[in-house]
Amino acid sequence: MKTYDIMNHRHINVNIEKGLPLEAIDDIISRGDMDSWLKFRDYCLNHREILDDVLKITVRYISDPTEQKYHLWHNLALSLKEGDLNVKR
Repeated sequence: MKTYDIMNHRHINVNIEKGLPLEAIDDIISRGDMDSWLKFRDYCLNHREILDDVLKITVRYISDPTEQKYHLWHNLALSLKEGDLNVKR
């Protein structure tokens, strides 16, 4: 089992071959620092199927203007799904 190092702050062990559970995604968005977010962005770019899960998490926070990190990830996931965004790593 591989532990994806973007989640060390919460000690969530995940077999990344099977994807990231919703609680791991929520934790990365809510508690992650910039380094964690950059690694998660790269993970999303390489595993586009996770974007639907990112949207499931973030849509719950869209009505709250104080949850800007969820707005960021919601818009990023939408843009990546629609192919509107060219992201350089």
